[in-house]
Amino acid sequence: MKRRFARLLGLLVLAGCLDRTPFDSTGPDNAGVDVSPATLFLEPGSTSQLTAFEGQLGGGPVTWESSDPGVAAVGPDGTVSAVAPGQAQIVATNTRASGRTLVTVVAPVAPITSWRISRNSLTDVSLLGLWNVDAQTSFAVGQLGTILRTTDGGLTWRRMASQDENDLVGVWGSSPTNVFAVGAGGTILHYDGLGWSRMAGPTGAVLLEVWGLAPDDIFAVGVGVALHYNGADWRVLAGTETAELWAVWGTDHAHMYAAGQNGVLFTLQGTRWVPMQSPTQLLLLGLWGSGGNTVYAIGIRGTVLRYDGVRWNTVTIPTRADLFAVWGSSPSSIMAVGNAGAMVMFNGSAWTLAPQAATGENLRAVHALPGGNFQTVGWSGTALQRQASGWRVGATGPLLFDAAMGPGGVPYSVGNNGAVIRGTGPSWTSLPIPTTRTLYGAANQNGELVAVGDTGTILRYDGSAWRNESFAATRLLRSIWSDSAGKAFIVGERGVTLHSEGGRWIESAPITTRFLRHVHGISASDVFAVGDSGTVIHWDGARWQTMATPTNALLRGVWGSGPRDLFAVGSGGVIMRYDGVRWYLMFSPTRKELRSVWGTGPTDVYAVGEDGIVLRFDGAHWTVRDAPVQDLLLSIQGEPGRPLLITGSRGVVLEGVR
Repeated sequence: MKRRFARLLGLLVLAGCLDRTPFDSTGPDNAGVDVSPATLFLEPGSTSQLTAFEGQLGGGPVTWESSDPGVAAVGPDGTVSAVAPGQAQIVATNTRASGRTLVTVVAPVAPITSWRISRNSLTDVSLLGLWNVDAQTSFAVGQLGTILRTTDGGLTWRRMASQDENDLVGVWGSSPTNVFAVGAGGTILHYDGLGWSRMAGPTGAVLLEVWGLAPDDIFAVGVGVALHYNGADWRVLAGTETAELWAVWGTDHAHMYAAGQNGVLFTLQGTRWVPMQSPTQLLLLGLWGSGGNTVYAIGIRGTVLRYDGVRWNTVTIPTRADLFAVWGSSPSSIMAVGNAGAMVMFNGSAWTLAPQAATGENLRAVHALPGGNFQTVGWSGTALQRQASGWRVGATGPLLFDAAMGPGGVPYSVGNNGAVIRGTGPSWTSLPIPTTRTLYGAANQNGELVAVGDTGTILRYDGSAWRNESFAATRLLRSIWSDSAGKAFIVGERGVTLHSEGGRWIESAPITTRFLRHVHGISASDVFAVGDSGTVIHWDGARWQTMATPTNALLRGVWGSGPRDLFAVGSGGVIMRYDGVRWYLMFSPTRKELRSVWGTGPTDVYAVGEDGIVLRFDGAHWTVRDAPVQDLLLSIQGEPGRPLLITGSRGVVLEGVR
């Protein structure tokens, strides 16, 4: 195996030493004949078609000849047949001139035969409602009819079967076998311990919360509607026809409250909801109280209101974060959660920030377990449980945008809202988040992990701590590449390009305003970046220059085995190759968006993208390969001696098996 890779490396180096632009603008030898592509890499037994173009001086039809038919033969129509490892020049000649292609035949590479699911999550939808029935059993609901349940206090979660795909927003239960969920389209679901079924309801309006006093005394509120369940059927309660209500809570019929859009507050009087005076016009999203006359309402921009039995008053708290939910286990243990993982606690006398590093996802619901511990759920299928040692992640499915080797010689992946996971053996572990900003790119620089992301974020991890090297300009940084000597390049929005120099990040003068989405280098003086509208730029060691391309498609990934063998992929399934002379379009077997490209060599290249699409290029053809998931695949990366890794939505990580 080592000898085969050594031989392949030698061939690639030889190809790279050839003149990068052996032809002028119209071809070689007095502009007579131009052959495309200018380079080919094939395995024995494979074939590829060459095309000859007459230059300005004409010359008529061409004849084809190989400099070494024992390596690569050529037919009268320009079809090249690879015979044995080595190199051969394929020459096309007419009466005026000749053109040529360098064919490198390499030893066969065994393809990846399957992809093993190394990590995935139950879901990546937003979880919007949470209810703890007892110390062990909790239910969480969310988008697309998602229902999760834990029976071990939040350590693990399982997805429950549901026949409804409407978004579910609220959940409440009186026991583990009597649970109600509400959501879009007037959806009301009931769980009886055996399965979920849809209940008949009197409205098609969106229902946003459900809360009960007893199995036969349950309230639901939503957009222009309020309902009550008496154990037999659901009936409409009057008074909220013009209100959008997001929360309902109470201790008894004399102390029932509802809150919602524009700061509206209601209380129940008999069978009718009546407005209460509110000190805010901001959206209120959560309600909880320690008693009928001590009730808290929370909302956007750090809004907290307190009802003392007479009026609602504004409470000052130390954050302006949007708060989405509130719950308590006692008058001196109340928690509100919200945007970007924000948490605030009330200890009976003051509200204080409760920083946590378990997640940066928006937290949409919170509930208290018997005994005082809290659970919370939110975006990207995230579910957390507070333990004595801190917050523990029970489930999460963030978008994983990139992967790279890092400290300890193990792989890391970075993603949405600061997510960082580390692979150790067959398992992946969530690390404390270093930021709530999304991390889009990762690279190994001198054994350390460097991650880049939103608003100029650059973070470096040495295995024990993160160091902030963020860029002063607040532009999104999308991708990073580093060579083995530690020379690194970063690209991002509005054409921003950075490179490392003397322990600092230096910005180069922009040559485009287009979004640059990925960067890859053959060496520190041979770096390529791709982006919007077919943009490709090249760094030659001194400056960036724009390259001509045959497409206006959005390009999302670039990779190459050498200076005369690079690939770029993007929207609509577009695939381009650079042969050392020009970028040209390749046949693609898919119209799905391709997000990343990577390979182990010129005849073992993979591209991934939406709906679980995986393609392989064998030097001659791109083909669709089977994948075990249908998730959005965002990155494919590899290191010598290690399996290729694919990361994507729902926190998925796939490992290639040969």
